[in-house]
Amino acid sequence: MRYRIVFCIALIISCITSVSDGAQQIKVGLNDVIATVEKSFKAGSNGQAPISDFTADFFQRTLLANDNREMRGDGVVSVRLATANSPLMFRFQYYRPYQQEIVSNGNSLWIYHPENREVILSDVSFNFNRPGFNPERDRAVNFLQGLGRISKDFQINFADSMYDAASNYVLELNPRRAMLNTRRILIVVSRDSVLAYVTGTTPLAKGPEPPLKPRVLPPPPRSPFGSAAQFGNLPPIGGPSDPFPLLSTTVEDQDGNSTTMEFSNIIINSRLPDSSFSFMIPAGVQTVKPSEHNQPR
Repeated sequence: MRYRIVFCIALIISCITSVSDGAQQIKVGLNDVIATVEKSFKAGSNGQAPISDFTADFFQRTLLANDNREMRGDGVVSVRLATANSPLMFRFQYYRPYQQEIVSNGNSLWIYHPENREVILSDVSFNFNRPGFNPERDRAVNFLQGLGRISKDFQINFADSMYDAASNYVLELNPRRAMLNTRRILIVVSRDSVLAYVTGTTPLAKGPEPPLKPRVLPPPPRSPFGSAAQFGNLPPIGGPSDPFPLLSTTVEDQDGNSTTMEFSNIIINSRLPDSSFSFMIPAGVQTVKPSEHNQPR
């Protein structure tokens, strides 16, 4: 009931909320929440974003509308965000519901199913290398690549449930132009990150990039599945989360299906090397290449 009252008050005062931080009242508006996300991932005059890469545990929940069925998964993700000179790179390593790896260096995409001894290898260079493409100017090829400019690619409002259970902010993003397989996106933005941005105390706005952190073997992901089975060359993570504005994302498609991904144990700006996003096909594994007729032009 308390959250419903706060939400009604927020509507009356045109999406301006009053958040209590000890004895201090801090006013937070929709634009503050949006700016917290964009400035965390938008490149500055040096061409480098405050968050240039991150590694995290993730928990994924997919709801299939037609079947009224839920699928769950978890694993480790590493992402190096795109710049004017480098494409988006990522590595998803799933522990469950079955082991698989999804890796891209911006030119090639590998999907490895160890149980089937199969790798699907696709050319994705058209996403980055097409004539005139600039990830800082063009509409985002995908959501991760456009985090620094979400207000240009999406119409953004607070979601019907303006807060989650922990008082973090929930934004609803509707594409300004049609996006393949995406009707809307919901993102949960860290309350602490927003308050830090509003008060000017955000660590993302401070001086130079922090020194390299020691990397340790990953702990099991926090998920309803329990401990994780180890496999492959897992990106090493561990310890408390670094400041990171995105706590979860939910992508809904036109058929009513949705996929939610929650992040924890986050480490940012560890200068992930190119080798983290290259996949070495194991011996005896079959390589399957999709038909060139299925490649976008």
